[in-house]
Amino acid sequence: MAEFEPVQPYRIANEIVRKISTMIWDGELDPGSRFPSERDLAQRFNVSRPTLREAIHVLEALGLLEVRGGGGTYVSRKPIALSPRLLEHMLQRDNGVMAELIETRHEFEGRNSELAAKNATAQDLQRLDKCVQLITASVEAGRDDFRHDIDFHLAIAEATHNRVRLFITTSMLLAHFEILRESRRRGVQRNRALVGDLLKEHRAIYLAIKARRPERAREAMRLHLEAAYERNQLPGGPQPP
Repeated sequence: MAEFEPVQPYRIANEIVRKISTMIWDGELDPGSRFPSERDLAQRFNVSRPTLREAIHVLEALGLLEVRGGGGTYVSRKPIALSPRLLEHMLQRDNGVMAELIETRHEFEGRNSELAAKNATAQDLQRLDKCVQLITASVEAGRDDFRHDIDFHLAIAEATHNRVRLFITTSMLLAHFEILRESRRRGVQRNRALVGDLLKEHRAIYLAIKARRPERAREAMRLHLEAAYERNQLPGGPQPP
């Protein structure tokens, strides 16, 4: 069994995500192997169970873990995350890479939405609808649960039915997940109404995909990403006039 070392109480959930994902990429946790129980992991990391649960939700949304109802948690047999460590390393050392990543996401995820509008199955649409419902519930409860946003973007990538696009989308999101979540948190603190705007944008994308309107879906995604990076004031994002 791999060693799970305690982490410091700063950005604990993010650190747990980082540590476990690295263990998966490095082969310390075998694909398909059963994950330790929530209680056991909380003790090993020396964190609360709610904190650990948040990290597991993120890892599940990123496709690295599978949570089976009543059957425990397992390392995915075919993890969808193409290791983004090199991209993360570049982001930390070169501000210009963020602008390039933003440009890539605009083009790539816009195309994802376009393809999803063409290829989404009834099951794909149900998953997207569920994501929007969860985002709505989060907004109505006065929360901003970022993992539902990530899951929405991954659900669109999956609805393209192109495994390479799913790999690449997952890698881009995972590489700057912490940056996105922290900037989003600051943005919401400045203006709570932003979560309402986010909900409207996600609904617009989903409705365009559901209506089988590829061009509209692509444009809705473009507008969403441009607005999101501008609101979050990330380097390289669209700047207000």
